Amino acid sequence: MRSIAISAGEASGDLYGAHLVRELRRIDSQLQFWGTGGCRLREAGVDIRFDTTDGGTIGIWATMKTLPQIARGYIRFRQMLLRERPALFLPIDFGAFNLRLAQVAARKGISVVYFIPPGSWRRRPRNAAKLKAAGGKVISPFRWSAEYLSQQGVDARWVGHPLVDLAKPSAEKSRLRQEFGLSDSAPVVGLLPGSRKHELVEHLPPMVSCSQIVSRELPGTQFVMPFGTASPWVRGRVIAALGNTERNIDVRIVEGRTYDCMAACDILICKSGTATLEASLIGTPMVIVYRGTLLMRLEYRLRKNEIDQFIGLPNLIAGREICPEFLNEEVTGENLAEVALNLLRDNNLYEQQRQSLARLRSELGEPGAIARAAEAILEMGGLAQ
Repeated sequence: MRSIAISAGEASGDLYGAHLVRELRRIDSQLQFWGTGGCRLREAGVDIRFDTTDGGTIGIWATMKTLPQIARGYIRFRQMLLRERPALFLPIDFGAFNLRLAQVAARKGISVVYFIPPGSWRRRPRNAAKLKAAGGKVISPFRWSAEYLSQQGVDARWVGHPLVDLAKPSAEKSRLRQEFGLSDSAPVVGLLPGSRKHELVEHLPPMVSCSQIVSRELPGTQFVMPFGTASPWVRGRVIAALGNTERNIDVRIVEGRTYDCMAACDILICKSGTATLEASLIGTPMVIVYRGTLLMRLEYRLRKNEIDQFIGLPNLIAGREICPEFLNEEVTGENLAEVALNLLRDNNLYEQQRQSLARLRSELGEPGAIARAAEAILEMGGLAQ
């Protein structure tokens, strides 16, 4: 029985990988899967040897803290790859871990197909040579990335973005608001501070402050805060942040229905990351934020010239500012509230962003991206029946 080793190091890779495994198994029920990842891959039937979904970090200092754990995982997984020699190695993003593993596997004669190579949202990806050394077979979620890598000698295919299949609410906006106990007659603002501890610490206070200002300016405004899973620590942090407010505001914590919450909202105050692309596909206008820790802010100042112009995926993909964004010291309640109120009050501004997001969605491909990816993986990996 043929086996595929899969490696996903972040929550988004765990999500994409789980759906990909189900599709691969639908095509060929005899395939076996093992590797690294998280709960979603495990639920999809992958034999998870160790969990790497906490391995995603931002910035040099954060990476340094997790480096020993990543190094141990790398050594363990490298040994497993070389010992068990799967029919195919399928890395998903997580370049710091997966690119090196893929290069080792390719040198040792193990077939590699890289799904969503790191930095693939860039118009000119910077790692073509490393991807060639990792077997040179890539499936990118972005057309421009695949085209550029192909010009550099990589066998790169574009199948569309998996979120086109996944980022869908379960019902229409009015029905969702009814389910959440929200009124149709007042604005609904979604607050998405992120799930990492430092993101909650840095984003909750300005988001709560923003909510107070918006609530004062537009009485009756409703607020929701979706989480995939809100741990006791997360709930405690949110409750503590809300308890420090001078004005009583109603912020509803919703678990397990992030896409539904996004669709129920008029606007979002959203942490930079995959959530901004999910919101783009759902079509909800947003303000994008990211405030790093003190060390991360220091690193940003030192490396500012090396970092991309934008922080939000919608803006990075479009190459221009579709959604207003604030970074580090700019992330204040006053700044967020000013832009949020402009979006809620100015229908032309609101519709302009909605139309820009609709055009962005059209660049991400048609539904069926996961099925097309599965077929391409089997064909490129030499496993097609």
